[in-house]
Amino acid sequence: MKMPEKIDLKKVEKQTYEFTFTDGLYDMAYGSLIFFIAIAPILREILYPSYIIFLILPSPLIIILGKKFITVPRIGIVKFNLNRTKSRNKIGLLIAILVPITVLLVVLTYLGIYNIKVGGYIVPLGAGLFTLILLSLIAYIMDYPHFYLYAVSIGLGIPLAALLKPIFGEPIHYILSFGISGTLILIYGIITLIKFIKKYPIPKEGVKYD
Repeated sequence: MKMPEKIDLKKVEKQTYEFTFTDGLYDMAYGSLIFFIAIAPILREILYPSYIIFLILPSPLIIILGKKFITVPRIGIVKFNLNRTKSRNKIGLLIAILVPITVLLVVLTYLGIYNIKVGGYIVPLGAGLFTLILLSLIAYIMDYPHFYLYAVSIGLGIPLAALLKPIFGEPIHYILSFGISGTLILIYGIITLIKFIKKYPIPKEGVKYD
């Protein structure tokens, strides 16, 4: 008689957890953040000071509205154990802290605060390192490798923008340092979302999720 195979519950939960990222919304959210950072100098000239809204609102709105109107209607709400839930709460807190700080650091870099004689390029280097570490911490807690790419894109983009500004000027320095990576991540997220929508159509009426 064949013995039933043991089910690795932790492995199943990990696979289920990774499945929650297959809608591409997080990729779109961070891709849009990096993209709007890239065009921040242009937005500043047109919409100052309200251009800051474009750096703060799009990312969380993409995740919140996308999950509510696209993901949940298709696959329902996935519940995890207490430890996983606590980790997700920590991530939410870190992101809530990170976004305004990142925006502040980007604005400081854009305004050329790094040109002060005492600091030199310390401000953009420090800002980039801080963002790199914080986003890498989120990637580790979230257990989602793509976030390391986001960490590198933003963390290196800040000092790179400072170095390119004297060479190319505004707004080319931001477009080169953030625009390319942001656009690629955003496009990847959109393609992933389209595949997700095609693969998981909204169930017909009468089919409910627990």
